[in-house]
Amino acid sequence: MTVALRSKHKLHFINGALPRPHDDDRDSIAWDRCNTMIMSWISNSVDPEISQSILWMDTTSEIWKELKERFYQGDVFRISDIQEEIYTLRQGDSSISAYYTKMKKLWQELDNFRPIPEIFCLENCQAIVKMKEYRDSDQVIRFLKGLNDQYSVVRSQIMLMEPLPNIGKVYSLLVQQERQSLLVFDESKLLAANGYSSQGNGNQNYGRGSNSYRGKGNGGRKPSYGRGKGKGNKLCTHCGMTNHIIDDCFQKHGFPPHMQRGGAVNNCITVEVKRIQNQLLMRRIMVTWIQASYTLLQISTRLYWLFFKILQQMCHLIA
Repeated sequence: MTVALRSKHKLHFINGALPRPHDDDRDSIAWDRCNTMIMSWISNSVDPEISQSILWMDTTSEIWKELKERFYQGDVFRISDIQEEIYTLRQGDSSISAYYTKMKKLWQELDNFRPIPEIFCLENCQAIVKMKEYRDSDQVIRFLKGLNDQYSVVRSQIMLMEPLPNIGKVYSLLVQQERQSLLVFDESKLLAANGYSSQGNGNQNYGRGSNSYRGKGNGGRKPSYGRGKGKGNKLCTHCGMTNHIIDDCFQKHGFPPHMQRGGAVNNCITVEVKRIQNQLLMRRIMVTWIQASYTLLQISTRLYWLFFKILQQMCHLIA
């Protein structure tokens, strides 16, 4: 309501700063028209039962004062409920943005009931300034304590900072951390999908662990699954196929000459798989390094460049 009245330049009517002129003043007619218009706005904005109780008042300042005395008193029960919600609020399944919005809404409602007074001292009064700093620090602490355990590292780093950053800066850092966590999660899903695809290709192309079998005169006998007797008592931990172990895996160590095209030693498939694995590993290392750079807020510039040089050497070794 106050925002709407301020936008129409009518806030002075409700706070009594613009009293009614005398009847012989030409502005009295314009004042009566604005006063009646604001009274109709307020009457249409409240419930019909409340509107009946303010129907016979003459000025908007009287109506505003009556409503303020009736409803704007500090409700101790509501204040206690807000404080309990602030101290019990947790992130849970919510995102950082949704959790921050809930927390900010509760603090704003509490400030509405218990506002910090303005400074009216002739000299610089540090008491009010200190009270506002304590209130801002409480917001940051409660916001950090309600985060999930996956943000424990960032939470510890921020709480060790001196002075403690404001709530807007903390929100910005946590949103960046959330984006990096989602990027790592997408990388893990990509690795899992590539691993499953390589297993499927092994079943189709190499016949190990599949229903295809070789040999003449099998007749009605059971087919031979890859290498071995078909009992399935062995499992490779590299490709996931049966009837062999990782020490005898062709996908890891390469195929023998008689199983390759033209009899030449050609391990292009194995080399390509290793190259893709190295690329994925390099991407994960880069993501981990970027994530660590956000959390190590107190690191010096010299150590930062030292880590960067080490990372470059690791990239050359992997490549």
